[in-house]
Amino acid sequence: MERDSLKDLLYCLSRFGLFWAITVFGIIMGRTAVLGVVGTIIPRLQLYNNTELLSLISCIIPGVMLIMLFADDAKRHTAYRSYRPLFVTCVMLVTGIVYYIPAVVAGYLTEERAVDAITQLYFTSYWLSFVSERLEIYALLGTVFWVALCILTYIIARRVYLHKFESGEYEYEVDEF
Repeated sequence: MERDSLKDLLYCLSRFGLFWAITVFGIIMGRTAVLGVVGTIIPRLQLYNNTELLSLISCIIPGVMLIMLFADDAKRHTAYRSYRPLFVTCVMLVTGIVYYIPAVVAGYLTEERAVDAITQLYFTSYWLSFVSERLEIYALLGTVFWVALCILTYIIARRVYLHKFESGEYEYEVDEF
């Protein structure tokens, strides 16, 4: 089976862009909506003082979005008989490495505003700071968490959809080019 390199490149770039967009969206929603809405409705949580809990709650938004994205990928790849777990794993590993690079760079920066901006980039992983307060450590743990979540979602959803295809609940799509 011949692979279309342009489709693979577009898949890589789109997943890379979506990963960043979903992460930034989760940060914005966590800092604004979750803090404003949940912090006001349930004042006992004290989200204004408890950044770890705010980060954990903010982690749910991008987590759900990434689960939906990779479950849909698995369904489509199963339907078109182009299941590629190694390819998806490589794409997510490269995305995770690129996502982690700013955390390493932050250790070498001297300007405080730049370091604060990079620290905010890993806000959805800040709940892992109970392991270590160092940005490099909790950013690495958060990156591993996101990448593992995406890969496991893809593999598990693939198994679920494959079972549905084999039982006749779904039918395979056939490209007629």
